[in-house]
Amino acid sequence: MEDLLVSLQCFKFNPDIRASDRKRLFNKIRSLSKELGKKGTFICRQYLSTKHNSDFIIWNMSDSYSGLLTFKTNLMDMGRGYLDETYSYLSVYEHPNVSYLEQDPRLKYLVAYPVKKDPKWYLLGKEEQTRIMKEHISIAVNSKYNKNIRSYTTSSFSIDDFEFLLLYEVDSITEWMKVARELRRAKARKWIIVENPVFVGESAAAF
Repeated sequence: MEDLLVSLQCFKFNPDIRASDRKRLFNKIRSLSKELGKKGTFICRQYLSTKHNSDFIIWNMSDSYSGLLTFKTNLMDMGRGYLDETYSYLSVYEHPNVSYLEQDPRLKYLVAYPVKKDPKWYLLGKEEQTRIMKEHISIAVNSKYNKNIRSYTTSSFSIDDFEFLLLYEVDSITEWMKVARELRRAKARKWIIVENPVFVGESAAAF
């Protein structure tokens, strides 16, 4: 499958929005996503957040930039008076895992954050990079807390502010936190210089 473009958008709700208006907006977004999905690959996942600058998170994957642009243009019209965008990010999901395109209802939480590495990382030899990343992956895979996690490493070199956008679908926020804590001892962390802001949300599918 060809590479997919990924967008992450975060919004604050207008404090006066009613539950009925919010539900109507969610339904409109789902309808728009289905229409775009008829023209190519278009995935839309929506989450509710407790972060101070993000009540609502939308994560899209599309086989075209125009698909993302059409979605955003329509969303801005539908959300006028209800939504204020507070954050956005663009990246590329290279060699996507096709099995991940179907949403798994058990994985109802999203964790997402951008990453930037020290320039010295890119001067290491390929063998050294591979060895370091194998250790990182091994710690995550073998963690006793890693029971059900989907991991997406997407790239954003020269198309957004940092170099990667990492996204995880998980079934437990607390278990994911424990996996991340174990990863703090991986040698790969030596080269990480940015990994924020972090966004966490619960699927809005039931709302």
